[in-house]
Amino acid sequence: MNMQVNVVFRHMDQSDSIREYAEEKLSKIKKYLDGPLDVNVVLSVEKIRQIVEVTFNINGFVVKGKEEADDMYAAIDLVASKISRQVQRYKSRLRQKKGSPTLDESMQTSVAVDVLSVDHDIEDSTPVIIKKSNLVVKPMTADEAIMQLNLMNHNFHVFRDESTDRINVVYRREDGHFGLIEPQ
Repeated sequence: MNMQVNVVFRHMDQSDSIREYAEEKLSKIKKYLDGPLDVNVVLSVEKIRQIVEVTFNINGFVVKGKEEADDMYAAIDLVASKISRQVQRYKSRLRQKKGSPTLDESMQTSVAVDVLSVDHDIEDSTPVIIKKSNLVVKPMTADEAIMQLNLMNHNFHVFRDESTDRINVVYRREDGHFGLIEPQ
């Protein structure tokens, strides 16, 4: 299996030993999966915090993990363990089924958005949008959308329903269950 790992260092000097350690720890996850993997790792230092953010792209699904510790190696261990647990939990769904196509560009709807700047003259009590993100709306079932929501540790996930071809949203409720919004 092919695994492409991209490591970025932010606010710290590049270190081959840390890069190799991260690649070694994350390569153990590939035993649970089939097909090529694209992995992005961001290693950063903010004051005394050592932060590791990892994003796996697996057969059209995104698995994210973020951890911080007093030491970069410990943070890498924590995030590798976290992602390993997520992948093990969903490994049968994340594996590419024989005969089923991957989610390619023609099956996805991409929504481009801009990052907005904050106007500091606005009163503190007035809520404003301070960030917009890119969103790729993929066709999937509601169960797959819930899995993606859990893998990314988000509170909601926007997706295109496979059966109706309509945009839907699943969200995490306060009682621990999930809700589904089907716009008319």
